[in-house]
Amino acid sequence: MKGTGFRFIFPILLTILLTNLLLSATVVLAVTDEDSLFQQANEAYSRGDYAQAISNYQQITETAGYSSAVLYNLANSFAQAGKTGRAILNYERALRLSPSDSDISGNLELVKKENGLFPKESSRAERFFRLLNLNQWTALILLALILVTTYLLATMKYRFSRQLNIGVGTSCFLLLCLASAGTMFRYQHFNPSVVVSPEVKLFVSPFESSASIGAMQEGRLVYPQKNHGNFSYVIDETDRKGWIPSSLIEPVCRPARSGS
Repeated sequence: MKGTGFRFIFPILLTILLTNLLLSATVVLAVTDEDSLFQQANEAYSRGDYAQAISNYQQITETAGYSSAVLYNLANSFAQAGKTGRAILNYERALRLSPSDSDISGNLELVKKENGLFPKESSRAERFFRLLNLNQWTALILLALILVTTYLLATMKYRFSRQLNIGVGTSCFLLLCLASAGTMFRYQHFNPSVVVSPEVKLFVSPFESSASIGAMQEGRLVYPQKNHGNFSYVIDETDRKGWIPSSLIEPVCRPARSGS
């Protein structure tokens, strides 16, 4: 009986082992291919073949997804190829993954400066709200709610003075309002789109036959407000407003594909 059981179990164990080995080999092969492609892209960039470097880096993002290192190198390649819009788009994407990387932010500011892409001067309130990022402002909202809840629970067991109740309540309310305002400000500016084509026309209405009110510079950050047909109504970082063809701008954070 024992021999019969072993003969029955052995093929199952062998199948599981072979399946695991096959999966492991597939993963190793995929990683090796990506590393090889990344190396080829770096070599193409070093010899000045920016078109080939761009092609290789984009292939990596399509098969393996985004990483700050690949996006940074892709942005550098676009910058060297003179494609300012695509360069800024990928620097911005890299910053979403590595917000404290000084190389990424430094190159982004350099490209903007070289192409005259200066935003409007920020107000004091805007400079204040930029002191913290979206996650930090959101964490302050949570902190304010926790403080209020903790104090209310404490009042069920202890008796505090009316003056202390007013002081704590007012402080928590102000913190909650401030954190909410900061969260809304950062959220509105979290996912801009980038003009990826040279000298895009800005229209007064969402029709190609409508009058143009100027041109939008390649690489300019814009904030889409609404869509109509093939056009988007945008506000750029200098507060210029108008309609622009939706195909000529691309969001920094792309929505996930349905079914993926």
